[in-house]
Amino acid sequence: MHSSDFLSSASKCSTSQSLCHSTSSQNDILPPPVPGVVKENLLRKQKGRFSWLISLALHGAVLLCLAGITLDPQIVHAPAIRIEQPIQEPEPEFVFKPEELEVSDEDLKELGALSERGVTVAEAISSTKADVSFVPPMPSALLSDIARIEPVSFESMGPNEVDQLIETIVGVNVGVAATGTAGAVDRLSLEIARSLEDAPTTVCWVFDQSVSLAGQRQEIASRLKRVFRELSLNDQGDAPDGLTNLVLAYGQRFQFIVNKPTRVSNEVVEAIQGIEIDNSGVEKTFTAIRAAAERLNATRRIGRSSKMIVVFTDEVGDDQVLADQVAIICRRLGVSVCVVGVPAPFGQRFIEMKYVEFDPSYASVEDWAVVEQGPETLFPESIQVGENAFSNEAIDSGFGPFSLSKICYQTGGVYIAVHANRNVRGRVNDRATSPMSSRIRYFFDPELLSDYQPDYLSATKLKQNISSNAAKQALVMAAAATNLKPMTSPETVFPKKSEAELANLLSLAQRSAAVLQPRIDVIYGQLLRGLPDRDRIQEERWKAGFDLAMGRILAMKVRTDAYNLMLARAKAGMQFERPQSDTWVLRPSDVVNVGSRTEKFADQAKVYLQRVIEDHAGTPWAFLAEREFKQPLGYAWDESHTGINNPPKPRPPGNNNRPMPRDDKPKSLGPPMPKRNLKRI
Repeated sequence: MHSSDFLSSASKCSTSQSLCHSTSSQNDILPPPVPGVVKENLLRKQKGRFSWLISLALHGAVLLCLAGITLDPQIVHAPAIRIEQPIQEPEPEFVFKPEELEVSDEDLKELGALSERGVTVAEAISSTKADVSFVPPMPSALLSDIARIEPVSFESMGPNEVDQLIETIVGVNVGVAATGTAGAVDRLSLEIARSLEDAPTTVCWVFDQSVSLAGQRQEIASRLKRVFRELSLNDQGDAPDGLTNLVLAYGQRFQFIVNKPTRVSNEVVEAIQGIEIDNSGVEKTFTAIRAAAERLNATRRIGRSSKMIVVFTDEVGDDQVLADQVAIICRRLGVSVCVVGVPAPFGQRFIEMKYVEFDPSYASVEDWAVVEQGPETLFPESIQVGENAFSNEAIDSGFGPFSLSKICYQTGGVYIAVHANRNVRGRVNDRATSPMSSRIRYFFDPELLSDYQPDYLSATKLKQNISSNAAKQALVMAAAATNLKPMTSPETVFPKKSEAELANLLSLAQRSAAVLQPRIDVIYGQLLRGLPDRDRIQEERWKAGFDLAMGRILAMKVRTDAYNLMLARAKAGMQFERPQSDTWVLRPSDVVNVGSRTEKFADQAKVYLQRVIEDHAGTPWAFLAEREFKQPLGYAWDESHTGINNPPKPRPPGNNNRPMPRDDKPKSLGPPMPKRNLKRI
């Protein structure tokens, strides 16, 4: 039935009802009827009431039908409106494998700093003797329950929402420099004090269980005891009002040493002192941060409160793939993350650390272990080239490793980069490098680097940012493709026995330049394509990076071309000016005189390098540019006498190399001490 039919029926019923009411009212004003008519009137009234009920039922049915009618879009002839959604790059899918919380069955008294030898170790490392008589009780729930971290779902969030959640700017500068552990802990006390002024705060202290951090853990525990006392302004051994604490240790797995929030500072300090060493060499830093955030969220307080995570580590972590996901979780839960870590070497992922054995059960050694402490950016921004032994030395980037610094930035925390040699002026040699410190040769003023902070964006947004500027894109592609070792110790001495032998030596030396030249030209061509967008760059960091890359690759191109052309000139024929000369020596020169094209490249290289030195003074870019600028770009020939054509002198008669007398007395040295595997520190 169509809607028009329903309306017609309703109209008829309404007319019938009005007629019935009209008849009824007329009967009420007539004179009293005769008895025979009474029965007829009663029947008429009953019929009127019945008609009214039928009308009411029909009206109700009509209303119900009209309410259930759905108009077909095809019937409505208005044009349909289509909204075109822009195609957006989806956020990369994160895969998070649940981790089981496992606790060792071994007694804490038998392991780590609380073992019999651990007391001696702690005394040898820390200047303050720690009280290690207390063994923190392990909560029964921690021993019996297995906590699983369930994967987080991003299905309800679009790519833009994820980026907005991650990239909410909390602070301008996330990096803070410190010389020692004590200074870092004191800096943290300021963060905690500020949080307490705002609301009651729960802090989860998260410690890397690696071998290399064992000594710092003891120093940190001793320093924290003093910090708690200063914050609380009393000697009762409790944390300040409003401050409660948890302690978590992690390596390959994580465990809560203090499982429930406590105000007893001694419990926190002694729990840190009792953390065991994990010899696996695996550090799941971001897994531990997530576990701490979820535990903090579960320990809710009545009313407004703040939650903080403080991480102590000296490496990046083996689960950096989780960095963005964990940052989102911390943001959702309102947890700020602070990290006490190491400075990232400029543009490098790995660096050597000076390891000095502290455990008497291992052989006493001083060695260099390779550790992952960088880089400071997500994508490479510095081309790796050099001309001498000093070119590949690590220098301070002024910031921490990218993933750890970014999670601090995105959650409103702070990254404190600790290095014992930070205040040393000039080059830090091996002897001066402090134990358990990285082999960074030069440091820079962190205040001068505040305008050069890396872009702490999600991978998707950072790719979009780089793709929007040809110069940035060219720099990243060139940096990713370069790990050039330019003519390591090129041949510069060419003795002349004959013209043929000299020509052969010159041809062999040209091979290194011939192999390197095409690779340099590819990198130069890549940077050249980004040159039109160079002036559109707004960030100081990207300006310095692009100009330094152009200056260094041009300088490298000039040196390689000049070397090759100077050898070719010698092959064409050169005559000694002094009669006694028998050897050609190629020495570096500030003069480039091998052709106008190469001279033009030399002038361009100097312009780029000089711009970096002047515009970015006091930064790693200016340091590298100045060192590059001081290296000569050209070569010049010198002649000398080496006696290559002189007859050999006769050897004197007899043998003066007598063997040393043999010592037949046996020596008992005992079994050698085991040496620690430095790949797992």
